[in-house]
Amino acid sequence: MLKLTSYNKNVNIGIVARANDNLAVIPKGAPESVEEDVKEVLDVDVVKVNLSGTSLIGAFLAMNNNGAVVSNIVMESEVEELRDAGLKVNIVDEKLNALGNLIIATDKGALAYSGLKTETIKAMERSLGCSVKAISSLGKYKTIGSLGIATTKGALFHPDVTDQELEIIEKALKVEVDIGTVNMGIGFVRTGLVANKNGALIGENTTGPEVFRIEEALR
Repeated sequence: MLKLTSYNKNVNIGIVARANDNLAVIPKGAPESVEEDVKEVLDVDVVKVNLSGTSLIGAFLAMNNNGAVVSNIVMESEVEELRDAGLKVNIVDEKLNALGNLIIATDKGALAYSGLKTETIKAMERSLGCSVKAISSLGKYKTIGSLGIATTKGALFHPDVTDQELEIIEKALKVEVDIGTVNMGIGFVRTGLVANKNGALIGENTTGPEVFRIEEALR
């Protein structure tokens, strides 16, 4: 299922939420309508928690079906709420703390910004249960986690990603990859999408052709 939506009139739904095939994480202050949309479209349980005292869930949290990783900017009490919801979370000592913007993962593989510590990469492999390939940039951008969204069925990435880079992404994530945009031409597609194998919540400014591309890419 696909649904156009917003978060308190903010179309960047992917900045404030994150999901795998079993659980979605949304801010404590999320409206009931957002929680209902998440449950209906993604067919998951929902946990409401803030990270580092903010609603920026998508920026701070990297996850797949095996687990999750956050930096130590996130409070221990917040991590405990995630763990109580059944999510295996690893905390890493990392100055580049917006890990959700720097990591993208499926259950079979992940890509991470090469500026992260070696210890962080190793911790990610343990938490996410997959190999992690470090890369300096994609499409000239270092925030590779914000450039794309991936599920167990497929992935969608920024149009500036080259054909050679698409091959690297497919080999690392082990899913087919396409390019596209959200919210009327925004290439940082993860900012406007929350998706899993069951469906996707899409920023409501996204056009019909963009929605079609998202549906095709995420199957």
